[in-house]
Amino acid sequence: MNSIEEEKLFKARFEEHKDQIFRLCLGYFQQDKELAEDALQETFIKAWVHRKQFRADANWQTWIYRIAVNTCLFQLKKQKKEQQNQDAFSSFPPEEYDAEKEQKIQKMYACINQLSPQNRILILMVLEGIPYATIEKTLGLSPENLRVKIHRIKKQLYPCITDGKL
Repeated sequence: MNSIEEEKLFKARFEEHKDQIFRLCLGYFQQDKELAEDALQETFIKAWVHRKQFRADANWQTWIYRIAVNTCLFQLKKQKKEQQNQDAFSSFPPEEYDAEKEQKIQKMYACINQLSPQNRILILMVLEGIPYATIEKTLGLSPENLRVKIHRIKKQLYPCITDGKL
């Protein structure tokens, strides 16, 4: 089959099945026409892109429905994840800008920048909340050695943060 015949066949199948696929998508998206329209378009785009994978002995309607269902489920999963991220972000109360706090943070990072490269990496990993076990593996330290180094770095940073001298 040449590309013109293939395109005509695809357009005919689109016209034949678009309404059923749209109604299916409407069901998944609780009658939200915009989301259903997006899913419909995505479904047929995927069908076109993967048309060579369609087996001639299979039922085209079953194939396109499977693509539509997978597309809708993927979009719902994506929406749910985005909503969870948005909810998590919005659960934090809006913070007022605190110039004094910002100044202290900048001073702390200025002090950290004065540390040796290995100590700087280590304390930044701790500040990022990276688990000690991960830091140990990454830097090749034993648990005891890691705790000692963190203690010494904190002891070294304290005068810098309070007096400005490292």
